[in-house]
Amino acid sequence: MKRQPPRTRTTPSRILRRRSRAGISLVELLISLSITAMLLTAVMVALDASFQAYASAAESASTQTTTRLVVHRTLTLVRTSTAHGPLAPDGSTTPPVTLAGTSTITSHYMDLVDPKGDLIRLEYRADEEMLYVSVTPYGGSVTTTEPLLGGVSACSFTLTRRLDNDGVWVLERGSLDFTVEPDMDTSLAIEGDATPPVRVIASTMPRKLDD
Repeated sequence: MKRQPPRTRTTPSRILRRRSRAGISLVELLISLSITAMLLTAVMVALDASFQAYASAAESASTQTTTRLVVHRTLTLVRTSTAHGPLAPDGSTTPPVTLAGTSTITSHYMDLVDPKGDLIRLEYRADEEMLYVSVTPYGGSVTTTEPLLGGVSACSFTLTRRLDNDGVWVLERGSLDFTVEPDMDTSLAIEGDATPPVRVIASTMPRKLDD
């Protein structure tokens, strides 16, 4: 009589070893991919927020630096100039130069005569959102106009005047107030429009006031 081979008992540990050798199932693969996708999405959101914050800070710092240089130069011109304008209302300009009360002139431009006698005009053109500087040399007839600052969404000059002993209106204090938008030409589309505008208000007095 032929003897039968003994039966082997299948234990749970053997079943697990067989499954591990067979690889992962489709369900396990889908779960792993879902978890990986969620982790990658979270990382990308964090990186995007960090990139936008850095880009916004860089644009704001650049705009503030440029604006500060223009303000410093303008205030220096006001302090060292020998004559200023406009000191009277003028309805023929666009927008018109207005008078508030008896001593405050509001204008979209400011005229200055520097110590060399050159006539300098700072003019804001709202349709171009640009601040221009024009220079007419002393004794000359040719005026050179160049853009000074772009992205200016609002700008106004305030000139406080007074009468000197000869009854002539002279500048007592000059002020400027303008808002500058970040330069969109240096921005990427993915950065968004989170960078706030920069507003600057400054004023100064001429160093030498005529009595």
